[in-house]
Amino acid sequence: MLGLCSVANAQDPEAGLVEAQERAAAVTGEIPDLEAALKPVQARYEAAARDAAPVRSRLRSASSRVAAIEDSLRARRQRAAIAVNRVEHERTEARDAHDKTVRVGIGLGIAALVLAAIALSWGWFRASAAVALLVRTELGQAIGLCVGGGLLAVIVGAAISSTGGVVGVVGYALVALGFGLPIAFVLARHSAEVQRGRSSAYLRRERLPARATQGLAGLFAALFLLFLGSAVFAGEAKSGDVDAQLPVQAEDAALSSPALVAAKSKASKLEHQASAVLVVLHRKQADLRTAKRRLNAARARLADAEGDERRFTQRLAAIEERELRQQRNEERKAQKLAEAEEREAAKLAEAEEREYEEALQEEEELAAEECDPNYSGCLDPNAVDYDCEGGSGDGPLYTGTVEVLGVDRYGLDEDGDGIGCDS
Repeated sequence: MLGLCSVANAQDPEAGLVEAQERAAAVTGEIPDLEAALKPVQARYEAAARDAAPVRSRLRSASSRVAAIEDSLRARRQRAAIAVNRVEHERTEARDAHDKTVRVGIGLGIAALVLAAIALSWGWFRASAAVALLVRTELGQAIGLCVGGGLLAVIVGAAISSTGGVVGVVGYALVALGFGLPIAFVLARHSAEVQRGRSSAYLRRERLPARATQGLAGLFAALFLLFLGSAVFAGEAKSGDVDAQLPVQAEDAALSSPALVAAKSKASKLEHQASAVLVVLHRKQADLRTAKRRLNAARARLADAEGDERRFTQRLAAIEERELRQQRNEERKAQKLAEAEEREAAKLAEAEEREYEEALQEEEELAAEECDPNYSGCLDPNAVDYDCEGGSGDGPLYTGTVEVLGVDRYGLDEDGDGIGCDS
């Protein structure tokens, strides 16, 4: 197309227009023949399509059946995988809950055992270095230290209690001791203060009875056994049972079943039966595409020829417009040249007239320089004397009536009315 345009632009527009019109006429006569040849080809293709329609419909149905069975098997496999994951999740949660029960029981049991040991050895605990340090501090400071230490133990224990194994057990033990040990230290400090006489006893006794400490120790021991028993007899983690077929279905990647095998076999047979019909249909379809391609090529050539025709017509119109514009420009140039010549002639005439006037003015100025400026007319400024004509004067020069313009140096205006020689 680009090559055709370049050739069309290079050649004569009139010849190109004629050639484009000839090509358009030739293609216009070719298109009806191609359209007539397309009709039987299209009719044969439509007949082959009608013959192949039942076979193709059965083949599509068989293929859809295969796809539906595969989707069903795939969905069953996904459901089995979901069920297996759910049971595994339940098992994991049950196992975590069992481990937490064991850690809590052992941790609280250890804390109860520690508090029981403190109750049994209360005298030793009261005389310990930690209690002695609390005795040397003020009551408010001692309570602050005990509460702060207990709070720190609770925070650390809570942080590590979620960890499995021994660390988690220690965490729960620290949480329990964080609440019990501050009370024990405060009571031990008070008991030491009472023994030293620096504080009064709450129960009016310096020391608690041995039975009281032994009973408290027994209570903590019983709690130790209770918590330890809850950990020991927690039992195994329980969860739902998994059907034996679910793991097999979840891991079955073949997606095979008797129904799927039968559907694939039927689809294969229908495909074999439809192959001959489809070959004929494809051949008729190829013939139809070829006929359509020829018709479209002819239409494209017609469009190219018509496009060239329009372009050459436009070029010719542009050339005519350019020539007409050039002619108008030449006429305007000639008119402007004539107007310029007229203006030049007028300028020359005006210059000549101005030169003539200047010459007359120069002549008048020269004449004025040769006449006496005191009188009208032209009296010789170098004369010795003027007298009136017909008078009694002796000259040597005489003049008629003149107007006195300046000084009457010749005495011509005897009556002083500005007119000389007027009588």
